[in-house]
Amino acid sequence: MNLKIRLTLFSSLVFTIIFGLATLVIYWIFYNSSERHLISSLEKNAKIAGIYYLEADEQSPLKHLESKNQYESLVKRAMVAVYNAEGQVSYGGLKYDNQISKSLLTQLKSKKTVYFKTEDSFYFGLYYPDNQGDFFVFVKESNTDFNQQLNRLLFILVLVFLVALISIVLLSVWLSKYAYLPIRNVIQEIQHKDLNSIQEPLTVIKTKDELQDLIESYNALLRRISENMIIRKNFVSYVSHEFRTPLAGILGSMEVFGTKARSQEEYQELATTITEHVNFLNHLIGNFLLLTEDQALKRSMEVFRIDEVVWDLVPKFKRTFDVPLKIELQVDEPHYFNFRGNRMLVALSISNLIENALKYANGQEVVVRMTTLNERLSLEIIDQGIGIPQAELEAVKQTFYRGMNVGTVKGSGIGLSFAQIVFKDQEVDFAIRSNDLGTTVSLLFPKF
Repeated sequence: MNLKIRLTLFSSLVFTIIFGLATLVIYWIFYNSSERHLISSLEKNAKIAGIYYLEADEQSPLKHLESKNQYESLVKRAMVAVYNAEGQVSYGGLKYDNQISKSLLTQLKSKKTVYFKTEDSFYFGLYYPDNQGDFFVFVKESNTDFNQQLNRLLFILVLVFLVALISIVLLSVWLSKYAYLPIRNVIQEIQHKDLNSIQEPLTVIKTKDELQDLIESYNALLRRISENMIIRKNFVSYVSHEFRTPLAGILGSMEVFGTKARSQEEYQELATTITEHVNFLNHLIGNFLLLTEDQALKRSMEVFRIDEVVWDLVPKFKRTFDVPLKIELQVDEPHYFNFRGNRMLVALSISNLIENALKYANGQEVVVRMTTLNERLSLEIIDQGIGIPQAELEAVKQTFYRGMNVGTVKGSGIGLSFAQIVFKDQEVDFAIRSNDLGTTVSLLFPKF
């Protein structure tokens, strides 16, 4: 059962229940109102009958004539009975009625009035004490007119209910079709997507409801899937390009050394070359695995100091690079160095940024400066190297992308992209500024 049918059935069911209850309430109110009006009318007729029959000796001829006119216009003689204290009909045409018994007269004397109904009639009794004795006036009325009114009302209500039900079903079908239109459009867009167009977002409908939230969430998912697909797609060409150089170097070295015997120094040189190539491949694969394993951003969090991370990296870079590396600390309070996050990922990201600065510093000094800015720790990695062209500042953040001016400097194009992903997840502000005089990478850590 699709959404349109469910919406139509649900709205029709809700309407049926509400209108059905409303119909019952209307019928019940009309029934009670009509019955109260009937009781009031019967009581009035009983009083008029009592005055006409029992007050004749106390009224003037003119007054009695007026009572007679009222009686004849409102009361039918055949439907009136005036009982005396002995339970006999003294006046009226209603001579015999098995519904009126002596026990009922006794009850009437104590209650003063009584009302009851049978299958085909309504009865109202009135206790009427007079100077001639105790009397009981009963008025009887057929329920034919009353039932006819109820049946007419019921027919009208049922007719209105059926017409309204048909109308609400048709309206629900139209409304569900109209309401479902954006969803159908989204489904059609999704059905027409393939691997070539999956990165294109769905058309956002400004409905300010859950559908808009769904589309925006789906577009965010598409972006993540697209990024992942781009990584996988680029990795194939990256492997064929970047892995070929060290593998070719290893294979070439082994082939050359296999042609004849070599000296111990030459074998050591071969081992060193192969080790460098293997270390490069190992470092490359390690970074890539970190990048593709959901960016490894779900690992445990801990509290550590950023300055300790930087100082721990210094010995490694001094062994690897001949470029001068200077650490500047301009922080007054030690607590600014504290940070809660993933130490391994943050350390690896900072290491990648410093390594990039050293590789492209063109032999010039690299400065790692830590200061405070708005009560937050600011870390800047400043080099005076080849810089990044302005047109490529955003592109270099993409996975596997390398600047056009890197020349023969080896690199994978992963480090900067990886660092950006990690710092975004760790809520660290990340920015790059560059010109012909060098590059500055800025990190602004959140308050601890």
